[in-house]
Amino acid sequence: MAIKQKNAYDVVVVGSGGGGLRAAIGAAENGAKTLVICRGKANRSGATLLAGANISADIACDGATLHRLGISSKKADDTPDAWFSDILKEGFYLNNQNLLELFVETAGSRLTELKEWGLKIRGMEGDREVSVFGSDILDVLYKKAGELGVTFLQDTMFTDLIVKDGQVCGVVCVDLGEGEIFAVPAKAVILCTGGAHNIFPENSGSTDLCGEGQAAALRAGAELVDMEMISFCPTVTRYPLMYKGNILPYIFISTGYGVLLNKYGKTFTQRYLSPKVERLALDTEWNKMLLSYAIQSEILAGRGAAAGGVYFSLPQEPAEVMDELYLDLPPLKKGIYADIMKIFEAGRSITVQPSAHYFEGGIRIAPDMSTCVPGLYAAGECSGGMFGANRVSAATTEMLVEGAKAGASAAAFAAGSDRIPAAGSDLSGIEEELLRPFDRRGGENPGALKERLHALTAASLPVIRCRETLNEALAGLKELETALGAASLQDRERAYNRQWREYMELRNMIPCARAVVTSALLRKESRGVHIRSDHFVTDNRNCLYNVVLFGTDLKERLAPAVMTRERPEDCCQSYPDYIEKVVETME
Repeated sequence: MAIKQKNAYDVVVVGSGGGGLRAAIGAAENGAKTLVICRGKANRSGATLLAGANISADIACDGATLHRLGISSKKADDTPDAWFSDILKEGFYLNNQNLLELFVETAGSRLTELKEWGLKIRGMEGDREVSVFGSDILDVLYKKAGELGVTFLQDTMFTDLIVKDGQVCGVVCVDLGEGEIFAVPAKAVILCTGGAHNIFPENSGSTDLCGEGQAAALRAGAELVDMEMISFCPTVTRYPLMYKGNILPYIFISTGYGVLLNKYGKTFTQRYLSPKVERLALDTEWNKMLLSYAIQSEILAGRGAAAGGVYFSLPQEPAEVMDELYLDLPPLKKGIYADIMKIFEAGRSITVQPSAHYFEGGIRIAPDMSTCVPGLYAAGECSGGMFGANRVSAATTEMLVEGAKAGASAAAFAAGSDRIPAAGSDLSGIEEELLRPFDRRGGENPGALKERLHALTAASLPVIRCRETLNEALAGLKELETALGAASLQDRERAYNRQWREYMELRNMIPCARAVVTSALLRKESRGVHIRSDHFVTDNRNCLYNVVLFGTDLKERLAPAVMTRERPEDCCQSYPDYIEKVVETME
């Protein structure tokens, strides 16, 4: 039976987080008939809602712009050029400098327009970051998109890109409520699907972040870049289990509260970080990379907590400390946060561990957000290259900057296209693959396959990696791909079928995991968030390249990092020594 085709659009945006909404605004502002496809509710799904645990997210901008907007004068003499240089060093010079230039030059415009559209600025977080709520960002963007006539299709799962004659011409989706497979023709498609967090059993992302954009782009002929680069949030709750995945301890660390302790009740970061680097780890957003490295090292040394991870403690002496905490973070008095606070008030600790948090790598894009496949664009965390080997600056700024550019670019492409979208496209192969598990008997169910995937990634892709476990994972992932082809479902109804949804997610998660493992094997050094115990050096002489993967069989090539303005020193040093050198250049 042929897949039903719905109304055609000039531009289809997949994903309704901040990047997707800003892309839709950019497309609609430029005259494109625009549709946004959402897994859940349009302004309450995706990763943006989780930014800062909706307690204290941040949008980054250069200090001069913040001064001009009357927000802060902390860094009034700052410039986009100085900010560019800092982000490049933070990214260990792997950043695509064309993308980085777009980021620093247009961030001010993106923040200015948000203020004009009604975003509430709640204060400052450092010299270059304004404090906001993730939900506020979504509400402002959603309202603006509605005013521009953007259409929303909710409770819909994107599965595939439609490609004809080498050009993208629409998307295939599943209505999660009805179980219907359908196609939406489009002249251009923008992927804003976020990271692939759920390839990991321990992650800080929402449950819908399964790498569907990256995997679909790969199937359509696009390239992935630097998939080995994944930031871990260092202090995500592991125990008590009912709060597993909660990042409140990270918010505390980031605002200066609390301490990390090993199983003996002793601090340990000084074992792995020099005093200068330790201050950076405890006082800035370098904490993601540096604390994750220190915590993982302490766990590997056998000094972790019995429940896994390390302890996060909130000392309450003097008693006024708690008063200060509640004053700084008023939401702690409500809901789940009030329940967690009772643990600390009872004098107990929470067990935390590094968990997958942000994907620096992703779909390879040009400065206009286009991919190598005509008609296909990507923006936000599903894209790769802008932050290089380590993200310190705000992902919220990235999604706004790249989303706006992608929307404008896709609208221009659509305006110049006279082809009839998806006309005559044969989608029977996609339909057959999506429905395959309904026809199988006796295969493993998707839930069991997901557990196998998580076991492989937990063993091979922690903060610190090595060749032996990466090779074992690669073999295991190939076996998983075969097992997924034979998977079967117990529930034969297509409407609200959780097992079927898990099958479709695994169809994306397994290729993404393979891409991460493959890239990690190819990068034979330690750079930024990618740490190899068997290659514990940062090598600017031989490894200043981007790992590019393409094709469903993951062909590979190493491309020189895009350097237009600055180059690093030609050196090869131990990983800790190189970090020390980077810190010195930023003082």
